[in-house]
Amino acid sequence: MRENETTEYKKTLGQLKEGIISIATILNKHGEGELWFGIRDDGVPVGINVGEKTIRDIPQAIAAHIEPKVYPELATERLDGSQCIRIRFAGTQTPYSAYGRVYMRVGDENRQLSKQELENLILHKKRSALRWDNESCKASLDDLDEARGGTAVPRT
Repeated sequence: MRENETTEYKKTLGQLKEGIISIATILNKHGEGELWFGIRDDGVPVGINVGEKTIRDIPQAIAAHIEPKVYPELATERLDGSQCIRIRFAGTQTPYSAYGRVYMRVGDENRQLSKQELENLILHKKRSALRWDNESCKASLDDLDEARGGTAVPRT
């Protein structure tokens, strides 16, 4: 097991903030992924203590710190005898921010986007909506002139 662009490992719940940032970065680049607690960066399960409060607190922290909202699937799993937490998440409403900042996944690392990179991400998402041929036209069929190749004739 290795970290990659869609999978992040955190050894302890003390790394919850970094894990939340990883969720946003993975969503911004891939739209879905997994975050695991109780696994070292090198993929070795070390386990964590998981109580009912932990299972409630993690989704609440995700909801409080990622915009737009994400609704992850959380489960506990045993790996090599160690209890771990797996969080699966998906979303299509990019860009996602964590703690008010926007990040992108690069390899197995999280990188904060510059202003220009954020603008490019938003423009890329809105590209089809911004195309000129998606604009509505106020001309009616009666306004078209076949002699001019079907272009609208200005009304006088």
